Amino acid sequence: MNISNNKLLNNDSRQGIFFGINSGILTTVGVIAGISQTTTNPMYVVISVLSLAISDCIGEAYGMYLSKKAEQVQEKGNGPIYSLAGVFLAKFITVLLFLVPLMFYWNLKYFKNLAWPILYSVIVLVLIDNKLAEIRGETKTKYIITHLVLLTIVVVSTKLIGQVLSKYHK
Repeated sequence: MNISNNKLLNNDSRQGIFFGINSGILTTVGVIAGISQTTTNPMYVVISVLSLAISDCIGEAYGMYLSKKAEQVQEKGNGPIYSLAGVFLAKFITVLLFLVPLMFYWNLKYFKNLAWPILYSVIVLVLIDNKLAEIRGETKTKYIITHLVLLTIVVVSTKLIGQVLSKYHK
């Protein structure tokens, strides 16, 4: 699908989609990296991810709506609504897809070693980086490198926090 020329995806909805996917990946991988170090019960991961999908999607979608309203104070169009819908749908789907392995294998093995969260994150981030670079006519390298650095910071820091705090909880 050519999202740069699609009539259903205007600039506002496209902005929301890119924001939602990016935010969904980075926040969810952080939650999973931290919580998976503290528990062996998959239900805690499921509850955490579902809670994130609901609360963070609503909060960020409405935050985008307010941000668009504040940015375009004279604009009376539907742009903010399109951005809100883009953020909510893109982030909600992105976040829920982190749970796919648990549908087939009720075990945290692939979450504790972070194989699935990192693999999924890298694939999705590279896909959106490629698409954004294509739309803008820019090189994808700067987007990919930035995302990989941010992903590394999020995973390492939240995993470390999970490991440290789980030692004090025992």
